[in-house]
Amino acid sequence: MQQLDNQEILMKLKSSKQFWDIKKKIKKGFNDQQKIGVNDIQKFAQSCEIEDQLTNLISHILKKSKKRETLKEDQIDFLNTSKIKWTELLFKNLDIVHQKTKNQEEDDTNTDSKLYIYDEKNLLAFLQTFKQQQSSALYQNVQFQSNKLLNINIPLKSSQQILDKYQYLLLQEELQDEKINKIRKQIENEHLDIELEKIAQTFVPNGERCLLYLKYFEFDHQETILQQNFTKLQKECLHQLFYDELLEIDGHEISEDTFYFVFQEQILTCLKCFIRDKTIKENIRIQLQNGIKKEHTEFQLPITGFFPFKNISKYVAPLCYLSTKIHIIYALFKEFFCRYFCFLHAISSENNSILSLCMQIEEIISTNSPKLFHHLKVIGCDTLKLIIHQLIYCFVGDMDPPHILTIYDQIIGHDSLEILVILCVGFLNKYKSKLLLAKNYENVQQIFQELREDKFQELVQFAYKQ
Repeated sequence: MQQLDNQEILMKLKSSKQFWDIKKKIKKGFNDQQKIGVNDIQKFAQSCEIEDQLTNLISHILKKSKKRETLKEDQIDFLNTSKIKWTELLFKNLDIVHQKTKNQEEDDTNTDSKLYIYDEKNLLAFLQTFKQQQSSALYQNVQFQSNKLLNINIPLKSSQQILDKYQYLLLQEELQDEKINKIRKQIENEHLDIELEKIAQTFVPNGERCLLYLKYFEFDHQETILQQNFTKLQKECLHQLFYDELLEIDGHEISEDTFYFVFQEQILTCLKCFIRDKTIKENIRIQLQNGIKKEHTEFQLPITGFFPFKNISKYVAPLCYLSTKIHIIYALFKEFFCRYFCFLHAISSENNSILSLCMQIEEIISTNSPKLFHHLKVIGCDTLKLIIHQLIYCFVGDMDPPHILTIYDQIIGHDSLEILVILCVGFLNKYKSKLLLAKNYENVQQIFQELREDKFQELVQFAYKQ
């Protein structure tokens, strides 16, 4: 992509409030000096960190000027082939679901609740098939250890590196009103990604969270455009799609959650607009399904390029607490999904992918809690089977909305989903004593049927307990 020239960079600098603040600071630093050379300005800028601020501002402009391309091919060939197989499997599932809906129309007493194309268990089961293909030449890049559910030769960050990255969360204390007010002013005045990320990493006041998200996604001056785009999508919803029926079922399930039942209509409207949004395909960071249509199938992929899945409504629900304006809720959901949540449904070796996150969790638990890891294996209940729902749906339904939004803050703060690794490890450690007493999978299910009140900070603390 063509780089911006110096004149274009200067024009964009002049549109930034921070640029004028820097200029004002330099002017004030020299007072009424008549002769000011370039070297004088450079020395002054270095002495009061203005140079770093200007460098960050220019880096931000250059970064924003580049459109991130959608990842379509993985660096590991067998994962590209696996994506094709996954897509073919989903088309088969779609045919089954369609037949079930026809049966229900013909027979009102037939109420099969499993009307979804896939869920987190289906996805995990498919990832496990990589292990079963190790003898195939196609899977020659795959390496295994018998004690792991997933053990594939993909580039992974060090597990210790991830633990070290989030260790600062252990030291967070409750902030005084004065500090909270200071953060509020920072959010109101800041426009740089890097600074907004720093705020998101530490503490975001509830009343300012929506503004921070809008600024981070560069929507803060685009409300009219967002509203117009959403209105167009709503008009398209007048034409019924088969997928609408699946979304209505999904929306009904989220309405059973006491925190989200009041938002059922908004959630469903957002999802129906989402599967009709032509811009998803060009903005999503990674291709989820291959797009190949098998012969004799009645349906194509939605215009988004991927199938809606069970519990997709869980990604929208917490955002309903941020605004009463549905076009704002939709814009935030769309951006979170295209940047982050898409990786939780992608067959990929990328760091944020579900495969990578699962392997990191297994690595940490097997290393730091070997007794628990081995015990779960012995009773036929693998680690990943216990946390796959929490991992893929970001703990929505397991934590109260304020804690879920703190997870969303951390995702923005680090431009990464790795906080979910920390929370899943903490989740397993929290229930370790009960899990070690379980004698079979039924005992484990009983543990998690009990009323749980998991909290963000609590699970972070448990993640670092041996």
